[in-house]
Amino acid sequence: MISEGQQADGRYCRYFRLGATEVDLFNRLRLKSLLGFFQETAGDQCEEFGSGWTTLWNGHGLCYVVVRMEVRMDRYPGTGETIRVDTWPENRLRMLFERYGEIFDESGARVGAIVSQWALLDVKARHFVRPDPNIIPMPDTSALAAPFALSRESSVRGAVNGGEKGGDSFGDNGVGVLSRDVSFLRTPVFSDFDYNGHMNNARYAEWITDAFWNALTPEERAFSPAIRRMEIKFRAEIPAEHIDAPIELRGCILPEEKCFSLKGIDRSAAEADSDPSVRETVHFECEGEYYF
Repeated sequence: MISEGQQADGRYCRYFRLGATEVDLFNRLRLKSLLGFFQETAGDQCEEFGSGWTTLWNGHGLCYVVVRMEVRMDRYPGTGETIRVDTWPENRLRMLFERYGEIFDESGARVGAIVSQWALLDVKARHFVRPDPNIIPMPDTSALAAPFALSRESSVRGAVNGGEKGGDSFGDNGVGVLSRDVSFLRTPVFSDFDYNGHMNNARYAEWITDAFWNALTPEERAFSPAIRRMEIKFRAEIPAEHIDAPIELRGCILPEEKCFSLKGIDRSAAEADSDPSVRETVHFECEGEYYF
């Protein structure tokens, strides 16, 4: 059994026993909980090397911000199971630097993996800054490979049609694939936000999961579908000032392809201003695949 903490090859490991609050209706690990475990383990490794949240925030006025994340799951462990989360950073610092994760069950089998891209944010100026290796020391991870590579192009065939037809109507998206429009409203609340002053990345996964479930028919829900892959691109932060400002999750689901695509859109500015140049703000984009 691998011990918790920093490993010689650069990984950092933590064990988590799943309770009732970490699983969903079908006794499967929630993606929100998984991302929380991943973030907690990554934070512990950063603390180990002197670049944790407190040091960056209080000493340098900086914080880590995730800009893109992809999760791939082969199986979702259930309550009572203990999982191991491994994480490590890529072996070089860039403006956008990657951090990886792998999830293992009690037998040692890998059940999932995460690839994420991060940046350093100047808290006061609210812009990204280039990482300084003297401030962000990293372990040597040259012997480790990324679990997978982030895709350069969308794997969801057909562009998101914007939900113009609304409801759960079907239509041909132009490439011969049947699609169903998705429109789901969520209003940010106090519990969605973290100490960085914006909505936590784990909450986005929860919103997307809810929108996906809401788009399914009763017949599809009866098969207990699970998300196999979820990729989120964070375009514009949802700050704490957006409490009570509705966000529309708009997109489409392709039942035959078992995939979906969503955008998180704030329409308040455009709706409140008669100037046509005022556009909707896209806070995030997501695409995913699912299985029964």
